Amino acid sequence: MKTTIYMLILVLFTGACRETAKTNKANLIPDNEREIVDTTNLLKIPWRTDEKITLGQLYTDTVQFVEFNDEGDNWLAIVAKNNDTTSFIYDSEYNFVRGDEIEIRWKVDSIRYAGDSEFLDFTEFLISAKKLKPLQLQNKEIKFLWRETIYDKQLEAEINTIVLNEEYIRNITEPEKAVLAYIATFIGNACEWDGRANNDRSNLKCKILWALDLGYQCSHKHLDFLRFWFRNEEEIKKELMNCPTTPDGATVQDTFDEINLTVDENRIAVSFKVSGFNLRENKSWRWAETQEFEFKESELWLLKKERSPKHYEAFEVRGN
Repeated sequence: MKTTIYMLILVLFTGACRETAKTNKANLIPDNEREIVDTTNLLKIPWRTDEKITLGQLYTDTVQFVEFNDEGDNWLAIVAKNNDTTSFIYDSEYNFVRGDEIEIRWKVDSIRYAGDSEFLDFTEFLISAKKLKPLQLQNKEIKFLWRETIYDKQLEAEINTIVLNEEYIRNITEPEKAVLAYIATFIGNACEWDGRANNDRSNLKCKILWALDLGYQCSHKHLDFLRFWFRNEEEIKKELMNCPTTPDGATVQDTFDEINLTVDENRIAVSFKVSGFNLRENKSWRWAETQEFEFKESELWLLKKERSPKHYEAFEVRGN
């Protein structure tokens, strides 16, 4: 009898061990192996909608570079093809500019995002990229800025204001954008504090930079953009270290009256007219200037500056 009971217990114990072993073996399967089946079918690239994307497989595409976005936990390279855009996580140094035609090699792999390490996801990774065809500037002559007199309902008076070529801005190339942002850095263009001025003067909103999507005057976005484009122009980088924050209404200031831009192959010329004043000394002035740049290998070089002599005039400030 004891022997029978012992054998029964042994059989039950052995069976339980086998079931436990099966359970433990299932638990040893990595989460990503169980999730692959459920999630990879959802992975789609806009220009590859008719095919299934396989985890870990290398793909090659010819695309147009749009921009880098390095503000998040992962660096993103954003590209476009057939009017569709998508982003890839990358970790190498590239000097592509918007409009470059590039060849990319990429794959889909697993990722655990910072702050949520328990969650396993899948996304696109850029493995390598090379430039096939650099951005080609199109010859053009553009009237970028001018002044108009308009009626201001709040002031109930006519005012003279800066007007920008918004249609041109919508399709502007990055080199042209950099040239205009550079000259706008040092000359007033309807600059006003966005609310109350911060103690560090970091919220000055200038019309040209804002229209070019470069943020506040002297912000990191503004200066980093120019430092990239003029990365080998030491004098310009020194100038940027003294980025001014002068709002409209300052006692002494300059402002644009006109800006014209010309593109001829890889040369960008910008000519502008400026007027200024010193309220303390009751003195005004005006001058004209032309600057010429060369766009070469994804950067800009300043070729020359030509400025006319300043023409001064005295004026009287009359009370009401």
